[in-house]
Amino acid sequence: MMSNYKAVVFDLYGTLLDIRTDEEKDSLWRRLAYFYSAKGADYTQDEIEQDYKRFVKEEQTLIMDVEYPDIDILKVFQRLFVEKEIRVDMRTVKETATLFRMLSLDYVKPYEHAIDLLELLKKSSCKVILLSNAQRAFTEDELKATGIIGYFDSIYISSDYLASKPEPKFFKAMLDREGLDADDCLFIGNDHRTDIKGAVIQGMDSVYMHTNCSPDLVPEEIGCNYRVDSGKIQDVIEIIKANL
Repeated sequence: MMSNYKAVVFDLYGTLLDIRTDEEKDSLWRRLAYFYSAKGADYTQDEIEQDYKRFVKEEQTLIMDVEYPDIDILKVFQRLFVEKEIRVDMRTVKETATLFRMLSLDYVKPYEHAIDLLELLKKSSCKVILLSNAQRAFTEDELKATGIIGYFDSIYISSDYLASKPEPKFFKAMLDREGLDADDCLFIGNDHRTDIKGAVIQGMDSVYMHTNCSPDLVPEEIGCNYRVDSGKIQDVIEIIKANL
């Protein structure tokens, strides 16, 4: 019953925020190369794309103690400057990350009724927690721009922990910091491979939402307690209301 939950834990992208990005656009790499060159780090379009992807893989291999690692993407943007022997401050590195995200982003916006769901929960006694596979360098601004940052009591982003869902250590870090047990929480997410799998491993109840950002093929049995194949947040709201 909802009254037994102390917290509702959300995934972000594909669950509360509808998003479309494209990091394969020629225009992204052409403009990023121009930006770096303007800072004294001369790159061609092909060179910066190749080095970016190489540095991402190298950063991933440095994380040894988790099965599902994540990286801090700021290190990659910094390495692109270092590769050309250009020194910049962290503010410039963060500005570079913001530019990259803007160039790759087609749109990001709350799903219909996402705000209604968050407002409903904020009026309840439950904590509202975000546990997202994301880069803080991108996500913090998008939480502010979409107007939903204020609804969360706590925010956990995978790049801060160098671990991503379904990594148990990422879930445990959240539970420990919040002083919660797994059975205190209801998890809501749109990816059975990360969100629901991670919740199941922890012994956490879960709601699976099938949205436009979900994997196309989803098994019949994924271990969730509730399944919303319509992808409509209104249906999730009804589940919450029925259990308040």
